Amino acid sequence: MGLFRERLCAVASGLNRDIRVAHLPPYCSKYNPIDHRLFCHLSRSLRGLLTRTVETIRAALAGATTATGLRVVVEVARRTYHAGVKASKAFLNDEPILRDPCLPTLNYTAPAVW
Repeated sequence: MGLFRERLCAVASGLNRDIRVAHLPPYCSKYNPIDHRLFCHLSRSLRGLLTRTVETIRAALAGATTATGLRVVVEVARRTYHAGVKASKAFLNDEPILRDPCLPTLNYTAPAVW
């Protein structure tokens, strides 16, 4: 999680804007509207499908639609993300993240200047 915060601070600095993050609590999908509006349709599109290739999964998910006009856009990651990459020691020692008083582990601000 330190690497995410470090890169978030870099984006905030590049944009010259503070970025406020409010994570949903773990295992609380009832607060996430995406869980209720999207995932049921994605699960339906994958039902009975042999998922042998990424392209098969991408095509099935892209085909998920509803009568009310939901249309799914699927993009496969263009690069490989390496495991084991960690935040720098300098960032972790002097982390500029401003934590909120309410749920500080889930709610914080990445300042534009660090």
